[in-house]
Formats: sequence, structure tokens, C-alpha cells
Amino acid sequence: MIKDALIESDILSLIRTFGLSRMEAIREVKILFAHAIGLGQLDLIKEPSLMSEPLHIERYQKLFQDRINGKPIAYILGEKEFYGLTFKVNEHVLIPRPETELLVDVAIEKIQSHNLKKILDLGTGSGAISIAVSINVPGVDVVAADISKNALKVGEANVKSLCPGASISWVESNWFSKISGTFDLILANPPYIAADDRHLKSPELRYEPLGALVSGSEGLDAISEILEQAQSFLNEGGWLFFEHGYDQLDRCQDLLTGQGFTSLFYALDLSGNPRISGGRIGAVTRTI
Repeated sequence: MIKDALIESDILSLIRTFGLSRMEAIREVKILFAHAIGLGQLDLIKEPSLMSEPLHIERYQKLFQDRINGKPIAYILGEKEFYGLTFKVNEHVLIPRPETELLVDVAIEKIQSHNLKKILDLGTGSGAISIAVSINVPGVDVVAADISKNALKVGEANVKSLCPGASISWVESNWFSKISGTFDLILANPPYIAADDRHLKSPELRYEPLGALVSGSEGLDAISEILEQAQSFLNEGGWLFFEHGYDQLDRCQDLLTGQGFTSLFYALDLSGNPRISGGRIGAVTRTI
């Protein structure tokens, strides 16, 4: 079996580098070793001798080096769980966050209570939002848009593996630039981190696409742009919901009001922070 001293050293390194708890660090070591072997963590428990083979140890150490250099576990594994589903991810897409599951919750509730059919998912990335909504509310038609061709490839791969029968179409678009038609609901998880935010110094964030994280000096450029154009792409009575930073609620509500949205709404994440804002629009005159 791999030496206890080496394992302990790796655990301590993870704790120091990323501020993990001891249990979190132990979990990451187990995940990396199981991935190096190509088996599940349960197999390691059943066959601890697997951890003593030199080739397995060598593979594990390469993965651990990637991790300690800051590469997120999700990118090392090539997958991330979101809304009870396992999504393929790579460095072309933002890693789905637990906070974003709230956006899916809100979308499902509105779709069911208002019989919404046509959905637009802006900045879809891995397709996590589009796919989670489509699986939980069968029968909706979703357009998933992203500026990145490589991100759309990831999303398409996830549809094939998770919900091949879903009605999801993919559009390469910078927000609304290549979108046509109108929708009952627009969803967005845009970048909302300010350019000088101290969290951007995290060793893990440097692996994720910067354009999916940062949006101007206050983190509100993308949200403002989306709200300025959204009315022209919403059916009468249509809804728009988007994710934002924990400290951006008041500004986002002001932006919604300024663009004519009513029935304003916000939702709190599991930490009690405002994370989702949105509203509804009345009759619109299409201008573009």
C-alpha cells in the first residue's frame, strides 16, 4: 500500500494550499487515486493492495501534482455532478456550481406554474441548465447559446449522453447577437465577478475560462447588456431569471426596474445569500 507518510503529506498539502478541511482533503486524495486506477473508491476499500502497485502510484502522483498546482478536481476527472446528473466538463466551460441549481429550481417552478414552452439559455457552457430543465420538465423547447464553439461541443456531448431525446438546439451567439424568435423564459448564468475581485487570485479559478467569470469593473456589464436587449426576445408576459453575486441584489433589481420588468423576484441560495433575480415583461414591440 502507498506509504502512510506520503498520503499524510499530500493531505496536509491540500489543506494548506486550498484551505480544505481534513475530511475534504482525504476525500480528494481518495478520488484522485481511484481515478488514477480507473476504478471507484469502493474498489479501493475492497482491494487496498491496488494502492501498492508502482504504476498506480505513479499515475496518482501525476494527478496529485496537477491538483496541487491548482487544477480543479472536476477538470482532472473530466466531469462534475449538477442537479443529480453527471456532466462532462473541460477547461472550455465553467464548472457547474451548486448555487446555480437554484436557477434550475426557479425555472422549473415558473415553467410548470405558467405553462412556459420556449426557453432560451444564454451562456450555456456545459449545457447544465438546459439539460437539467429539459429532463425535469419534458416537452419544453430550449435554445442553448454560447459564444464559444468549444463550449457548445461540450454541451452537445452532454445532451447525447444524458438526454438524447430532448428538444435542445445550439447556437453560437454573443448573448442575443445570433438569436432569432421570442421566448417565454430566458435564463442566464452570466459572468458577474468584478475585474479586481480578490477571489480571482484563487489558484483554481485561473484554470476556468476568464470570460465566463469576469464582467467589468463592477461585475455587472454582462447582466446590464442582457437586460437591455431581453425585452425584444420575450413573449408578452415572458420571464427572465439570472444568477448574480451575493452582494449585487439591489443593483440587479434596479437594472430590472429600469428596463421595464415587473413582478420582480429574487431567491436565496443555501447559504442564505441572494443569488437569483428576475422579473416579467408585458407586451413588447419587436425592434430588431
